[in-house]
Amino acid sequence: MKHLFTYGSLMFEDVWHRLVRGHYLSQKATLQGYARRAIKNDVYPVIFEANEWVEGRVYYEISDEDLVILDTFEGEYYERKEVELLVENRKINAYAYVLKEAYYDLIDSKVWNDALFAQEGIQSFLEGYKGFH
Repeated sequence: MKHLFTYGSLMFEDVWHRLVRGHYLSQKATLQGYARRAIKNDVYPVIFEANEWVEGRVYYEISDEDLVILDTFEGEYYERKEVELLVENRKINAYAYVLKEAYYDLIDSKVWNDALFAQEGIQSFLEGYKGFH
């Protein structure tokens, strides 16, 4: 299993294609048992275990090389964890970047909004990202 569930900036093709080298099939997916919130004073979100669900996108069969790039991109706040997704009424396993408990103090009470990110946050996010390759 090398599928990856994305729920924030990585759902956006402009961000995804700046990071990875491979071309991957993807589709909408739902993660149950987690919540997505904004990070305090930033434009990107986190997920953590909670009695909620998160809508996102799953990318299939990610290469080891691209997983290393994505691990670096996600940084120290997150751990890549195996989760169970619902995709078109079937369950699949995938990785997701989940906030480490040590950083729960960074969670904002605001729910992260992908439409707002697309409108207001993605441009500054892309301008601040210098790349890994």
